[in-house]
Amino acid sequence: MNLILRQLNENDEQAFLEGAKEWGGESPHWYSFIWKEGMAFKDMLEILHKENEGIDLAPDRVPHTMLYGFLDSKIVGRVSVRHELNDYLRKRGGHIGYSVAKRFRNKGYATEMVRQAIEFCKNRGMKSIMITCADNNIPSWKIIERFGGTLQDQVWDEEESEMLRRYWITI
Repeated sequence: MNLILRQLNENDEQAFLEGAKEWGGESPHWYSFIWKEGMAFKDMLEILHKENEGIDLAPDRVPHTMLYGFLDSKIVGRVSVRHELNDYLRKRGGHIGYSVAKRFRNKGYATEMVRQAIEFCKNRGMKSIMITCADNNIPSWKIIERFGGTLQDQVWDEEESEMLRRYWITI
């Protein structure tokens, strides 16, 4: 598989805007936490850089690196690697959050993105990571378990009115 997981750069504007169209009908947060229609790409890159460095973070945010999965010149998905956990992320989200655009699902891209994200975490010196998913998201928890995820517990999430599975992976 020729999927490359990496941070965006100034040459990725067209790929990013095309990729955004793939998430039509879904929450825009599945693609980007900060981009909004009409936002200058350069401004978004600056915010991503600051969030990666932990500069000017909103009170509920932690330092994180947003990585996008490129297949040739197309973005198929994204991974957010949180460098640390706050109370919210300990319950919902964990260290790694990922999504793949609908038309690219069931092709192994999420598995490859998670594999590369775990390697990214390892290179950052992280020893263990938490990943959460909805209990009914069987493809997601199968990916997590494939990489050695140990189920910590299942908790009810009031925000989304769903049961969550919380896993730990030792790197």
